[in-house]
Amino acid sequence: MKNGIKIVIAFIILSLNFIVNEEKIHAYTENTDVDSLIQNKEYQKDLKNKISNLEGQINEKRKYIEEGQYLSSQDAEVVSISFVDQEILANEDKVENEIESIEHDKSNLEKQLEECIIEEAYLEKTIEQNKKAYLAKNNLDFISGIWPVPLYTDISSPFGERIHPITGEKNFHRGIDIPAPQNTDIISTDDGVVIFSGIQNGYGNVVKIKHFDGKKSVYAHNTSNLVKEGDIVKQGQVIAKVGTTGNSTGNHLHFETIVDDENINPINAVDR
Repeated sequence: MKNGIKIVIAFIILSLNFIVNEEKIHAYTENTDVDSLIQNKEYQKDLKNKISNLEGQINEKRKYIEEGQYLSSQDAEVVSISFVDQEILANEDKVENEIESIEHDKSNLEKQLEECIIEEAYLEKTIEQNKKAYLAKNNLDFISGIWPVPLYTDISSPFGERIHPITGEKNFHRGIDIPAPQNTDIISTDDGVVIFSGIQNGYGNVVKIKHFDGKKSVYAHNTSNLVKEGDIVKQGQVIAKVGTTGNSTGNHLHFETIVDDENINPINAVDR
């Protein structure tokens, strides 16, 4: 009897360890995928710079050949064509060979870039599928993020109907306003892809992020944006600085959360 109880207890302990380890492996794989995605984007940037440099070299060398041909044609007007400087022709052949070599290198880099773009799409898809599986398993619509302005948790204007502080008219406030000193760090509430970074209507400087679980977040009235469209950002990464650009009465972050194309109360989407 005692042996049977011991076996049952041992089985329960092993089962719990398996569940814990499975969650750790899932989290590790997810973080690794996001890190790989960031590295992929950096490598793409490096490849694009190298391709651009090679294009510049090719253009310079073609310009050299064109100028050489121009001089040769001018010489031909004065002297017989048979007296065209053979050294110029030899140099042109040499430059043509250099161009061919550079174009070959450029072609290889373009192939690498194409492979990186395919890998980027695969990594994004993998992360999104992992998130969807987690949501389905836990019967969730989204995964809660972290508070966007560390150390500043007051809300000066909540989500919902309000009297607009500038127009004095009643309207629907699609987010929450979090007051903080100018240039305070604004962080991404979750991992994701920057889908907009720039100036937009009354928002002033605004950053919009699409997160891998499907939700979107909006950070507005910033003094400055520190990320650009297409960037991969990690949870907790500084993406902008608090400001009062656009239609604003003072330094604060206007923060929105969008799920299934509808604004929800951001308070319900982050851990305060």
